Amino acid sequence: MKVEKLQKVRAEFENSPFWNFIGLQLKELKEGYVLLALPIKQDFINVRNTVHGGIYASVLDTAMGMAGKSLGYDGAATLNLNIQFLKSVIDGVVYSEAEIIHQNRNTVFVEGRLKNADGELLGHCTGTFKVTKGDGS
Repeated sequence: MKVEKLQKVRAEFENSPFWNFIGLQLKELKEGYVLLALPIKQDFINVRNTVHGGIYASVLDTAMGMAGKSLGYDGAATLNLNIQFLKSVIDGVVYSEAEIIHQNRNTVFVEGRLKNADGELLGHCTGTFKVTKGDGS
């Protein structure tokens, strides 16, 4: 049953318009852990000629929410994100890794890390997500 739930989470995210718009790729998904890859597009570049911080935030938020849902929840909504932007990137592929740090009945606390292909830390994030089962009530 656990494998079926993970497959459902994967399909849900991979079929979302945002996922396909931005170009995310799932590298690993297991209970409480997600690894995503994002090839950098020219459209992500800001006025400083680096990837916009909003891309960092979006990729981290997506991986962290997916990690929350991987625990068997039907919904995971972001309540809070704290992001530290550590290093700029201009091209290549970035990797977003998310891991559940703590959970209770209604929330999960997640840590996210964004790295380049060399494993250098580009961004660090912690977040709290409201998790729900069923219709979310």
